[in-house]
Amino acid sequence: GQNSWAEESKTMDKKCSAAVDKLVDCGINFLAIDFDQTMIDVHTGGRWQGTALELTEHLRPVFLHLVPEATNRNIRIAICTFSGQTKHIRDVMEYAFPNIAELIVIRGNDKTWEYHGNGFKRGKQQHMASAAEELLAEQALGVTDVTKATTLLIDDDPKNIRMSLKDRTRAIWFNPKEPNELLDNILMLK
Repeated sequence: GQNSWAEESKTMDKKCSAAVDKLVDCGINFLAIDFDQTMIDVHTGGRWQGTALELTEHLRPVFLHLVPEATNRNIRIAICTFSGQTKHIRDVMEYAFPNIAELIVIRGNDKTWEYHGNGFKRGKQQHMASAAEELLAEQALGVTDVTKATTLLIDDDPKNIRMSLKDRTRAIWFNPKEPNELLDNILMLK
């Protein structure tokens, strides 16, 4: 019934709070989160036909709790995706997180950005580097020190995780079948 949903939500809030404490303890100030199959429970393949509002219904509860909690603690969020539908993703962020959406950076394969640094170009590495550059450029966001050492990638694709770790950036593999395991995995970070 209604009661168990409320209790579940409270439990999720507590766990997210503990996970964010852990991120802060580990010196992480930047979460790079994949979109398809990670933040949402479907794979759009960059070809979502429905509305952004319909897509918002596919957001996983764990992120509905984690993103605001992390943002409250000055951890910045970027959506790093191979999808080109960044306008849809931006709208989803506006619907889901109306008070903090403008703080969320989106990097997709939409040809609106290029990364010219000398960092690693494979996997999600250039998406993360470009998002970090934007965060650092936006003085209003109050971010002064996003580095590989302060970044965590959350992604369901083991290849992106491997590339990230190889590039000395922490990463957690997101299991689409067990979305809430993410919080346990964050609690195990070193």
